[in-house]
Amino acid sequence: MIEVEIKLPVRDRRNLQKKLEEDGFVKSHLVRETDRYFNGVDRDFKKTDEAFRIRKTEWLERSALKEDSVLTGDVPEQTTYITYKGPKLGNVGMSREELETTVGDAKVMREILISLGYRPVQSVVKTRQYYSHKDMTACVDQVEGLGDYLELEVLVDAEGERPQALKRIKEQLKKLGYSMGETTRISYLSMLEENVKMKR
Repeated sequence: MIEVEIKLPVRDRRNLQKKLEEDGFVKSHLVRETDRYFNGVDRDFKKTDEAFRIRKTEWLERSALKEDSVLTGDVPEQTTYITYKGPKLGNVGMSREELETTVGDAKVMREILISLGYRPVQSVVKTRQYYSHKDMTACVDQVEGLGDYLELEVLVDAEGERPQALKRIKEQLKKLGYSMGETTRISYLSMLEENVKMKR
């Protein structure tokens, strides 16, 4: 899968959430995500523009949607994922190839990676409110140490579908009162690492 995504800082989070609902987005689940990032064994992921992490997701509020997948079966209070993201595609937005799967134990997975030579780096912690409208996902994030951000995302199967998905995201962004000029291609991880450098 390729995630076609844009990200930008938010001026007024509550007003944004109101506009999302007015535009047809349905409020879904609220989670707390703790991302522990790792650097590569054979290469520096910062230089190659890749990302590799373990994500612990804690469910704070369940979705009220009957069709929402998080309500099916016996869902635990928290879930752990391991995720690889390839280099950014194109010159606009945060589009990348993404590979992700669940793992049973975050601590054990972390120890496995360290044993294999992967080096833990900065963690990113955020509270994320999900919204959905057709095949588009909106995430309103409160990132510890950074503030409020919006992510808009559409998943596509092939690179050829990316331009049309990005066009739709641009149109939605305009409806919300923002522009592509306000978006950033800098990850939360890089922002936090830069903050640490500035404090030294």
